[in-house]
Amino acid sequence: MAQPTTVPGSVTWSIDMRTDARGRSDPIIQAHIAVPKRHLTAVLTLERNADPSVSASHLIELSFRIAAGFKGGGIYSLQRMSMKATESDRGDTLIGVPAKVTDNLYMLALNDLPEARARNLELLERQWIDLPIFYQDGKRALLTLEKGADGERVFHQAIQAWASNDLAPIDGGE
Repeated sequence: MAQPTTVPGSVTWSIDMRTDARGRSDPIIQAHIAVPKRHLTAVLTLERNADPSVSASHLIELSFRIAAGFKGGGIYSLQRMSMKATESDRGDTLIGVPAKVTDNLYMLALNDLPEARARNLELLERQWIDLPIFYQDGKRALLTLEKGADGERVFHQAIQAWASNDLAPIDGGE
């Protein structure tokens, strides 16, 4: 078995706002990921689910952009997302259902049951994220992201806003 190779990359965190049909704004967390030596970039978004027909509290989307010369042939699957307190922790998997939308687009619908929702929000407070991916050539990789100060601020701001919006009256409070 081949030894794992560490390949440096970068992640830039930001927060954006989306306005729903009722005119309420809700934050969206974004991570722009770049691994230049692997010709791989990706955008991870995390938002609260606003679609009542989807049984999920939050939706995570991971969109890959693969340049020519990518040795793995493409992304075959993303099966989960784990949150870790430190880089070397094993981590705990977010409770949700993964789905492959296209060859380069994956989603994770986080479970909406109250206990699962509370656990997922607790896990999202952690500093590190692991995204295990499988390439089309059968090899696998682990994208490990650190929030750092910017990510911590973005997550804290979004989670607080989601909690405030959960308490805000719908339809003008009547």
